[in-house]
Amino acid sequence: MVCKRDVCGDIPIIHSIHTHYNYHYHIKYIILIMNISLLSLTNFRNYESLSFEPFEGLNVLAGRNAQGKSAVLEAVYLLATSKSHRTSRDMDMIKLGEDSMRAAAELKRSTRNDVTVEITLGRTEKKTVKINTVKHPKIGDIVGQLNAVIFSDSDIDMVRGEPAKRRRFLNLEISQVSPQYIYSLGRYKRVLDQRNNLLKEIRMERASIAGLDAWDAQLAVYGASVTARRADFINTLAELAESLYSTLTDSAEKLEINYKPNLNIAPGMTEQEIAEMHGLTLAAKREIDMNRATTHSGPHRDDLNIDINGMPAREFASQGQQRSAAIALKLAEIELIKEAVGENPVVMLDDVMAELDEVRRKRILDFTTSSQTLITTTHLSDINAQALQQAAVFEVEAATVRQQ
Repeated sequence: MVCKRDVCGDIPIIHSIHTHYNYHYHIKYIILIMNISLLSLTNFRNYESLSFEPFEGLNVLAGRNAQGKSAVLEAVYLLATSKSHRTSRDMDMIKLGEDSMRAAAELKRSTRNDVTVEITLGRTEKKTVKINTVKHPKIGDIVGQLNAVIFSDSDIDMVRGEPAKRRRFLNLEISQVSPQYIYSLGRYKRVLDQRNNLLKEIRMERASIAGLDAWDAQLAVYGASVTARRADFINTLAELAESLYSTLTDSAEKLEINYKPNLNIAPGMTEQEIAEMHGLTLAAKREIDMNRATTHSGPHRDDLNIDINGMPAREFASQGQQRSAAIALKLAEIELIKEAVGENPVVMLDDVMAELDEVRRKRILDFTTSSQTLITTTHLSDINAQALQQAAVFEVEAATVRQQ
């Protein structure tokens, strides 16, 4: 059994397959993982050029702030979801003084063929994607090629922030496991924009009310598809997160997560029934929508209820409880992707270890040992000593990454 690096720890790695032993039952089982074998960056953030080969297990990127540690993780997340987790402005990712940027990765996958993915972006050109060097007309085609979960300091906003934060979380994560969701969400957003534009024209008496009928019919269909898939995703995510939160808190606290759809739907409704309900709601609120020139009903106004010990976490939970709830959601996401795709996603922890106590640090690392993991830190002392012995450690300084 040959390991990819000198120190393999307790879990040997062979061609992206982890072999675990259940010592209680003496049963051997296989865990399949996804690996980034090469990450290439050109004019991305502060990097003029980078060729980074992470190891299959735990990778620690250490260095002072503003050296480029988080940019490496941002590039990986961009290639996984087509979006940054740090900014809503794509142009922020282009190096100052440059006209364009490129991020690319070579992936080794256990359940699918290996693949290369690439995203380019120019200040005067739209974002483009390539899969195995072939340009794709739809940006969303890249989503799901690389599955990744990132933990960052902003995750707590999922719990304490506005509903838009939780909707963004749902959109990004469901998209990784459901191509149909990507399609329906994209169509829904385009139809919603068209309907809102028409509402503005109607209010200014430049268009007829009759034009709303066609948009309402499409909005109901695509909205129902989004709602149904969110409901399924959240039901599974909630069960996993609630169990993981119990583990994080030694069963001292209880987490509850419930979908709060904007539409008045009942459990077990079919997608067709949801579409009919959406259509009826749009008709009932049409006058309000015309008066305010915006659409008031639909999944663009959904939310999640996150409660700890029966109380809304956003209002009554401590910062520590909110952070633990966010961690439980992310850990649940890893499990959900694993179940949906058949292999463990790449896991990234962006400067979060310093915010956690020793117990939570160890538990997070325990949960992620079966994945290729990238951790950024300003102090190696924030990483468990035993984990460091099994890790590949890289020094990041002035947009240069060197293995120690």
